[in-house]
Amino acid sequence: MNLTITNDQSAGMLLELHHQRLDDMLDDIELCADAENWSEAKRRFAGFRRDIEEHIRLEEELIFPIFEANAAMPHGPTVVMRAEHVAIRQTLAAVEAALADERPISRTTAELEAQLAAHNFKEERVLYPAFERLAAAATRAALAATVEALLRGRDE
Repeated sequence: MNLTITNDQSAGMLLELHHQRLDDMLDDIELCADAENWSEAKRRFAGFRRDIEEHIRLEEELIFPIFEANAAMPHGPTVVMRAEHVAIRQTLAAVEAALADERPISRTTAELEAQLAAHNFKEERVLYPAFERLAAAATRAALAATVEALLRGRDE
């Protein structure tokens, strides 16, 4: 996937682009596994896992605290999203185990895709816009630069 990144994109927009990148990466892993190209599927999954873990870290360490400090319901949405991160990690572990055993991953990745779709929708419609409103300009710019580097580092 070749993403067009411009200097005027917000942190939220860049995080949404990263969601798209992660979706594409997962699709590529599924294609490799379906073709029984296990070594490539495992290699690609390692990159996917690294990227999704970094994405989750950025949310939990940078976005959630700002939301919680400023929102009317400071812990409502982020408590749910943290729980979803735990569930996503459990499904990631199941995909990783299936790949290690060279077993089909289609059911597990379908579960992961469903989890990510629901989770990303909430982030993109609630959390990211709130972050853009509540965070200081320097914080928004620093997060945007971090996500932009993450996107550029994986652009092939």
